[in-house]
Amino acid sequence: MKLLTIALLYLKTTYTSRSTFLFSILMPLLFTFVLGQAMEGLGPEDAPASWPLPVVDEDGSPWSANLIARLEADPLLEVQISPRETAREAVEAGEAPAALTIPAGFGDALQRGDSVTLTFRQNPEQISTAQLLQESVAAAAAELSASLAVADFSLRVADQVGVTSAVGDSARAAYRQQAFERAETAWAAGAPVVVAAQPVTRLESGPDIPIGASQSSPGMLVMYALFFTFGGGASLLVERDEGTLRRLLVMPVGKGTILGGKLAGIFLGALVQMAIMVLAGQFAFGVNWGQAPLALAAMLLAYGFAGTALGLMVAALARTVAQANAAGTISIMALASLGGAWWPIEIVPAWMQTLAKALPTYWGMQGFHDIVTRGLGVQAVLPEVGVLIGFGMLFLGVGVWRFRYE
Repeated sequence: MKLLTIALLYLKTTYTSRSTFLFSILMPLLFTFVLGQAMEGLGPEDAPASWPLPVVDEDGSPWSANLIARLEADPLLEVQISPRETAREAVEAGEAPAALTIPAGFGDALQRGDSVTLTFRQNPEQISTAQLLQESVAAAAAELSASLAVADFSLRVADQVGVTSAVGDSARAAYRQQAFERAETAWAAGAPVVVAAQPVTRLESGPDIPIGASQSSPGMLVMYALFFTFGGGASLLVERDEGTLRRLLVMPVGKGTILGGKLAGIFLGALVQMAIMVLAGQFAFGVNWGQAPLALAAMLLAYGFAGTALGLMVAALARTVAQANAAGTISIMALASLGGAWWPIEIVPAWMQTLAKALPTYWGMQGFHDIVTRGLGVQAVLPEVGVLIGFGMLFLGVGVWRFRYE
């Protein structure tokens, strides 16, 4: 009961300050809006339904027509049969990412079983799209090559068993063509192995990387919760310097109860602040905070505990209030930026992503993104909750060990 009284008294004295309201509530909401608008540009740009691919058919054989038909069946490609010069100009002018040339003799080479090279001209300013189209061309050519390989293998088997030993070259060619057509029919029927994709998220669709308010809302929650808990830790130093803690020690209250009450007040205050951020994100910024209430509650409690314990540890290690404030500000900025609160962790270099895993802010952001961005539930956030509790126990142990009441 005494512990709760101390906690409520801390909340009362904290939230009667206008500066606390301004810094803990209004500023996080303002930055959530501003950063959310700025990070809308991180989303994928609208891509066309298909890209133009000029095709120069210098062979004019049924085999080149077969390849072109395969390309036309690809929804990614808008095949344009063009003269060589027109195709070259389209690529150089940036009207097409690339152009394909089917050389003369293409069909004859395939019939002889010889290899043949297709010419693929790319626009250097659209290299990523051109490489995508090149993969589509390679896939179509591979399908054609596979059917030819089946036909050649079938002909070799027929020769070995004597089916074609007594016939002429024209009959062998007809047999090979028949085998090729059967292979084409089998490919058209579909692959024997089908991959079925099963979603593991309740979200119907969404970007792989969080953007807009879906990034800024949890990011500002994670950062400003630390400002609140670090400020609470610094307030303990103020009370120690002013003698408040020393006067409390003469009362019939143990040191553990006093410190526990102060920490409980800081913890409850952080929960109130984070709850306001969640509600504002849900109703003002359209963030999907309400998809898994139990998972969200677990994350808020775990992150609030870790933040409160970290604030105590910083206060315990600092000698003065000025040192605690300076160390707190520097620590929060580093933790927020490296932990993925300012920008999606997916866009930073690999070494920074690895480093981030050593920070509680990273695990907080991952857990909140599991809920907001990936639409997951309690089971998915349990690892993040466990890691945050582990951080909190470590910070709390060091803080209690090093904290001085006088």
